[in-house]
Amino acid sequence: MESFSPEKYRRDCLLGALGAILMLVGDLCLSVIPAERGDSGLFARAAYLDGSFGDWRLPLLMLTGSLGMALGFFSVRAFYMMVKPECRVTRKITLVGGVIYLTTAGVLHAEIGALADLTGRLSPLLGREETIAFIQARYERTSTAALIPYAGMVLLIIGSAAALLAGKTVLPRAMFVFHVLVWQIVFVLIPDIRQALGADPSTWDFILSQGSGNAALFIWLAANAVCAGRLKTEE
Repeated sequence: MESFSPEKYRRDCLLGALGAILMLVGDLCLSVIPAERGDSGLFARAAYLDGSFGDWRLPLLMLTGSLGMALGFFSVRAFYMMVKPECRVTRKITLVGGVIYLTTAGVLHAEIGALADLTGRLSPLLGREETIAFIQARYERTSTAALIPYAGMVLLIIGSAAALLAGKTVLPRAMFVFHVLVWQIVFVLIPDIRQALGADPSTWDFILSQGSGNAALFIWLAANAVCAGRLKTEE
């Protein structure tokens, strides 16, 4: 039976954390633009529609996204390795979710970036309302296929959270406070709470919403890299 190696686990967590940062750069390419009243969703942003979405953003998103997804291999292997070898079913669930994520999430990342770029290019030609309607219809046509990477993420995140709480991992249960699920919920709820209180939309709302997954993944993997060092010391 494969033994757990703290050194290998720590290396995978560090490389996976680097991949999460690179993916987050792509998220920031989409979200770090001035927010205006009336902005909503992924594409109905005034800065997209008035041409403020710079030409450099999509190439940067594609470059960092490609590198980030390549390093995502180490993220998935870290999720797999943290589950105790004797918990074979949980390991398989984690592996299946990870493989689905690795093979599909990059497409979704690039698709959203391409549509944001297209929004800025079409708006001067079609008009704002017509462009929003076209882009939204285009996104909805592929929304069913987009469920595939989300299914992989759910298996990976929910499966690892359940394994951690059930004591099926090499990590202490207290590590749950750093888990992807916890921080993704935190980041997503902040903009929702602000809107419920009547606050105007801000750039930070979109940063937290669009970058929640990769930021949460970075926190989790960085915390695991630190924990792996302690596991090595204890051994």
